[in-house]
Amino acid sequence: MERSNKVSENIYDCIVIGAGASGLFYAAADSDIARDSGRKLILEKTSHPGRKLLMSGNGMCNITHAGPIKDFIGKYGDNGRLIRTCLYKHSNMELMKMMEDIGVPLITREDGKVFPASMKARDVLDALLSAVKKNGWEIRYDSEVIGIRKCEHGDGTVSLTLSGGTVLRARKIVIGTGGASYPSTGSDGTFFDVLSRDLGLDIVTPAPALTPVFVQDFKYEKLAGVSFDDVRITLGKHVETGPMLITHRGFSGPAVLHISQYVHPGDTMTIGYLPDLTPDELLAKIKSDMPGNKTGAANYIAAEFGVPKAFAATLFEHPEMKLSSVGMHEIRKAAMTLTGAEYSVSGTGGWNDSMVTKGGVALDQIDLKTMKIKKDTHAISDIRIIGEALDINGNTGGYNLQFAYSSAMAAHC
Repeated sequence: MERSNKVSENIYDCIVIGAGASGLFYAAADSDIARDSGRKLILEKTSHPGRKLLMSGNGMCNITHAGPIKDFIGKYGDNGRLIRTCLYKHSNMELMKMMEDIGVPLITREDGKVFPASMKARDVLDALLSAVKKNGWEIRYDSEVIGIRKCEHGDGTVSLTLSGGTVLRARKIVIGTGGASYPSTGSDGTFFDVLSRDLGLDIVTPAPALTPVFVQDFKYEKLAGVSFDDVRITLGKHVETGPMLITHRGFSGPAVLHISQYVHPGDTMTIGYLPDLTPDELLAKIKSDMPGNKTGAANYIAAEFGVPKAFAATLFEHPEMKLSSVGMHEIRKAAMTLTGAEYSVSGTGGWNDSMVTKGGVALDQIDLKTMKIKKDTHAISDIRIIGEALDINGNTGGYNLQFAYSSAMAAHC
């Protein structure tokens, strides 16, 4: 009798693996499924929930974007079209309403990015945790899942083995273990090995995404912190426009982060610092302004074209020399750099620098309407995979948190 009680204590109606954004969205959902009387448990391998959520948006938590949901599809690369139904059914408007409903007032910036009004990620996490508790979920910390398999009891449950040897069973499993970026937060990619070994799932090799790009012969170390409002970056057929930041090691900022997923060492990346001008147009403008112009060359470029003065100074051997005295060879070189400087890529940032993971569980093994593992892929009971554990990665701007939410809501179906 004592053994029977112990077994029943370890059976849950639903277990969520991972107390990150997607797992918390799932448990915080205001739905009959989330609030039913069944036993519900969240297993978190670290000692704290939502560590990566607290880092999002530089600690301000860019929750989503306020643009039309149809415009979201192109923000997820080649796989965006595959999650169209998921995004449309559980849209940015639905996410924004959900956040307001759980007590997080929102603001929308001019660029369309949506943040908590307090600009504090902690407020988002606290509200989600409060909703999770209200819905009757228990969170168990320092509980790493190292094994998952279908039980042999004929009751449709799934068995989870924890690192300490504890075995739990559940009628439904929701996997929100994240990817491999920022491994110190707990999403270190190790659960991909469990999914491959125990469930036979194909894993698209994880790689860092939304990461800085490093180039050979980088000469802008002293310009770290200098930013551009709008550049055009070209890498083969891929083109990205938007803000860019110079760091002490290379290039970062949204335009660079977005194109980083396509970059490989040895590639040639072209940066147009003045994307609206061709070399001939820029050169013609400078030549027309040169005669008798006593303005320093760097000051002229900075004032006339909105280029940071510190960067403009790198274009000339003697940046303080009057524009009218600069040789045409140097003027042409400056014009070519500003409209299309070529850089040889030496590499990208690693896991500690990447915001998200490219790769993960292959989407062809998932019913993307419910996030459930397809029956013809593996004869497992009710196991669903959500968020960054899947082979989906979005641009910066709230798109990754949006998919965490949309996929979590789809998993309730």
